[in-house]
Amino acid sequence: MNAAFAVCYASGSSLSGYTVSHFRTLLTSSLLALCMALCTANAQARIKVVVATDSWAQLMYLDSRNVPAGDLADFINRMNEVQDTFQFDLVIYPRLRVDRVFIDKEADVYPLRTTLWTRPELGLLPTKTIFTSGDIYFARRANRFGGHKVFDDLAAKTVAGVRGYHYQLFNNNADESYIWKNFNAYLFSSNEGVIRFVQAGRADVGIVPEVIMAKYMNDPKVRQQLIVAERYDSQVALSNLVRKDGPISVEQMNAIVDLLVKSGDVQKLKARLSIQAVRPPKK
Repeated sequence: MNAAFAVCYASGSSLSGYTVSHFRTLLTSSLLALCMALCTANAQARIKVVVATDSWAQLMYLDSRNVPAGDLADFINRMNEVQDTFQFDLVIYPRLRVDRVFIDKEADVYPLRTTLWTRPELGLLPTKTIFTSGDIYFARRANRFGGHKVFDDLAAKTVAGVRGYHYQLFNNNADESYIWKNFNAYLFSSNEGVIRFVQAGRADVGIVPEVIMAKYMNDPKVRQQLIVAERYDSQVALSNLVRKDGPISVEQMNAIVDLLVKSGDVQKLKARLSIQAVRPPKK
């Protein structure tokens, strides 16, 4: 039965009272309702996958509307757009709670991380590498040692880093008592704190992830103030970590990574988060 006739029949109205315009309006409304129903059914058919992470400087944060934003949030949104099997719902948690949600199986994917940074009890498995990055050394351009000489003999310099991180400079030992005993170090709760401390001239050298510093170095004023060493403290392969008994497998996530490579999204992300493109000339 035609949608317009069905409406007339259900309402008990006489067909003779309807004009061609009425029928067109009713038919259009019925088709629109049908399309909306199909779209809703398609969205509901997607397999829900909870992506959990903590805020990460300008790369991942909650905006003024309390909505996840930043380059990494945009990348996760693209994971939804390149396929229609999974629905990735991004949730940003306080850093100390992230581990708990994976242990309690309330989250399924930890994006752009390495198992070197996570505890085995989280049950996370790495996908293929999305890109390689690492921790870098940086300093004030106007330092007391003279430009890049500040990066010579780092063990003798005052160094700022984030507590709990395993830096190669500190022999991959995150124990604070060990670090303070063997190095002239300052430890902070965030990478932003490290950067501000070095900018203020309170430490000779800072250590932060390349992806964090790349965002800061996009600012011409910061490029005038800071220099970056030509070597990494350490490098890691970043991937999407998948909970081994979750709704999506490593193989399925790898297929999505392949789609993101093909679409150019991975290359665009690498370009934005690489410091090579914004590294100031050595002086």
